[in-house]
Amino acid sequence: TVHPDDLPHALKTIEAHKQDKTASIEFEYRLANRSDETRWIGIRGRAVERDAEGTPLRIVGTLSDITERKRIEEEIRRLNVALEQRVEQRTAELVAANRELDSFAYAVSHDLRAPLRAMSGFSQALVEDYGEQLQGEARTYLEQITLASRHMGELIDGLLTLSRGTRGELHRDQLSLSEMTERIRDELVLLDPDRPVEWRIQPGIEIRGDSRMLEVVMRNLLGNAWKYTSTTLEPVIRVFSDETDGQRTFCVADNGAGFHMDHADKLFQPFKRLHRQDEFPGIGIGLATVQRIIHRHGGDIRATAAPGKGATFCFTLPEERAAT
Repeated sequence: TVHPDDLPHALKTIEAHKQDKTASIEFEYRLANRSDETRWIGIRGRAVERDAEGTPLRIVGTLSDITERKRIEEEIRRLNVALEQRVEQRTAELVAANRELDSFAYAVSHDLRAPLRAMSGFSQALVEDYGEQLQGEARTYLEQITLASRHMGELIDGLLTLSRGTRGELHRDQLSLSEMTERIRDELVLLDPDRPVEWRIQPGIEIRGDSRMLEVVMRNLLGNAWKYTSTTLEPVIRVFSDETDGQRTFCVADNGAGFHMDHADKLFQPFKRLHRQDEFPGIGIGLATVQRIIHRHGGDIRATAAPGKGATFCFTLPEERAAT
């Protein structure tokens, strides 16, 4: 017999079809029995003959044992619930980790900067007050302390940049990458207006993502292109979009110093650099920040290069389609 909890729905479904309100009869119910095992039955049928008043004279259909299907559905439901709980737990862990990172960033900016300022300040005082009395190695050692203090300050700034680069809520803004590039280009040109750099910016490139974070991406990529073409006779910086395997990519390319692809695995690691400090200054934090931001958007970034032939950095944003 039909389980009492399922009987009202079964009767309602049959009655609706008898009154010709539905095209067929279709419902599921549990069998009421004395055993602990629950069995499910699925019914599908329809009236194939009616009298002049529309009352069904003959109904044909099938009854199927769907117990196994119901068992699988229940198992899937339990797995989904468990998965949602794991996702919530993991999200809570990530939130806690980000809070710890914020605390670490504060400690870096506050606790480490105080002794660093003292070391740098006293070194500078020694130079100003007793510099003329220092000779030979003594003067050299003091200059090294000053340089090391400055470098440590830059490393602290880099740590803060890396930790802050992907913090906060991710917004999905409609942006003009072309206009953003032109604005950053104008700022770079002001730094050295006599540099004869040729800019090739594809017009009309639209992207969707967090405007604040993506501007950090473009400032780093364009800043690198500007820096690594500083010794190139006829420097060219290009910004364009392309399509690879049906996926749209956004690229920044230059014809500058480039690098060996054998060392590309170090490219996005914090504080790893492929060029000497005396060739091109930097601390190696920019590309690590870029990769974190692109990954936060659900995209990817890759680079191709050759020594003396420049480099090309291309990133993807998964919601973008191949349309300009």
